[in-house]
Amino acid sequence: DCRMTLGCRVHVVFHGCNQHLERVGDVFVKEAGFPGWADANRLVLLYPQVTTTTINPQACWDWWGYTGRDYLTRNGPQIEAVRRMLDRLAGHSTVSRS
Repeated sequence: DCRMTLGCRVHVVFHGCNQHLERVGDVFVKEAGFPGWADANRLVLLYPQVTTTTINPQACWDWWGYTGRDYLTRNGPQIEAVRRMLDRLAGHSTVSRS
């Protein structure tokens, strides 16, 4: 338990296109090899998910700009969402960076 010891670090695991939970279930989580590595290194794993949309039918993380001009910056909507997840894991309140 990270709260009872020196703490843990967080590793964010981004799935590839067509590797989201709705398509592959927990196969990516179980088979990508991160859980054993995390246990051995006192890491908490965060698996954020992208789902399919009309403009993104393969549920890819935005690498071409479908979420807007800021897609590749810390102000991009997906990166902001992951930041809020990390803040919540750390017990911090979230503040919009807009």
